[in-house]
Amino acid sequence: MEKKLINNLKLKILSVFIAFFVWLAVVNISNPDITATQIVSLDVINESVLTSSKKTYELLDDRSTVTVSYKVRTLDAGGVSPSDFRAYIDLADMYEPTGAVPVKIEVKNNRVDSVEAKPGVIRVRTEDLQEKPFELTPKYVGKAEEGYRQGSVSLSPSKIVVSGPQSLVGQISSVGIEIDLSGATEDLTGTRPIKCYDANGEEIALDERVILSRTEADYDQSILKVKNLGLNFETEGRVAEGYRYTGIESSINSVEVVGLKSDLAGINSITIPKTELNMDGADSDRKVNIDLKQYLPDGVSLAGEESQITVTIKVEPLETKDIVLGADAVRQVGASSHYSYQFDRDQITVTIKGLAEDLDQLTEESLEAEVDVSDMQPGTHTAEVTFQLGAAYELVSCDPLQINVHDRTEESKESMETESQAETEEESASASEQS
Repeated sequence: MEKKLINNLKLKILSVFIAFFVWLAVVNISNPDITATQIVSLDVINESVLTSSKKTYELLDDRSTVTVSYKVRTLDAGGVSPSDFRAYIDLADMYEPTGAVPVKIEVKNNRVDSVEAKPGVIRVRTEDLQEKPFELTPKYVGKAEEGYRQGSVSLSPSKIVVSGPQSLVGQISSVGIEIDLSGATEDLTGTRPIKCYDANGEEIALDERVILSRTEADYDQSILKVKNLGLNFETEGRVAEGYRYTGIESSINSVEVVGLKSDLAGINSITIPKTELNMDGADSDRKVNIDLKQYLPDGVSLAGEESQITVTIKVEPLETKDIVLGADAVRQVGASSHYSYQFDRDQITVTIKGLAEDLDQLTEESLEAEVDVSDMQPGTHTAEVTFQLGAAYELVSCDPLQINVHDRTEESKESMETESQAETEEESASASEQS
């Protein structure tokens, strides 16, 4: 019998139902109080108490809810929800030395009582409210197409006011919008959200207590053509006696400029006028600072911000060099086959002036020394030796030559007469010996 009762499933289920209905009957008769809780959103009222004093606040622990405990009849418990309560703190009740504000509960359901909030006090930290104006600046993302660059940009509005806790506003270094230049070949327009950046240019995630007077800005971004222009330098004046101008050196020899295609079409270089580069009386290198902006055509501007360049007028002293030439190195110009020409010495000394580096390259052959004998008749003549020096050299001095010119016909006759006389003398001597 006992085993039958234990193994009877139907009997077990019946027992459970009977027990439930017995409990339900007891509850309906007694309906006792029970304690329950609800998680309720926390409201803040009378914020104007602080804002009127130019202060803002922050709830410590970032609390936005409280736990409300209450008593309710067992049969009414299922009809209670968080919306039956309103939890709030009144900033007018804040105890300033500690920042403590009591939590107050409004009950909207008359079936609950003994209401209590946990925590019962909220700590509030106050801080001075700051308003700070910022100029909007563009932050560029990507690059324009090769050969193009961003030009001027117009932002509307051009400035905004940021307000919020002093500690948060103080973290903001700049305010602006991002403009995507990727592959741009023409002007861009659009609207972008306004962002705040720290001193490192990193975007700051804004706290809800930070308020921007505008959250978006319109932009018009011009895209300009880029062109590389060479620099041409004009000079004027004469360097000091004994010195020579050797050229121009510049900190840069070309510069990138931007402008409309039509403005750049006919421009290939920038000319620095001679009035900037005057070398009068210079006896050493002369440096000149030039602002390139002065010489840009209308509608054209520098691609970079730096416009100052340094130009050096190079000036070097002239030196002299003595070169000894063999007389056989002097070419005779206009020589006649009927005459013979004889120099009065085997070598001549030539003094040449020029730059030290150029003088080192000078040789006898490069001098191309020659003397004009085309108009010389038999006799003794003084002649000047001339040289093919070029613009790099200057002849300082050269010893003049004495040239003896002889008529080859007369020399031949004299030689023949001499030979005939010698033969006659030999014959006479031979005849005398025979006799």
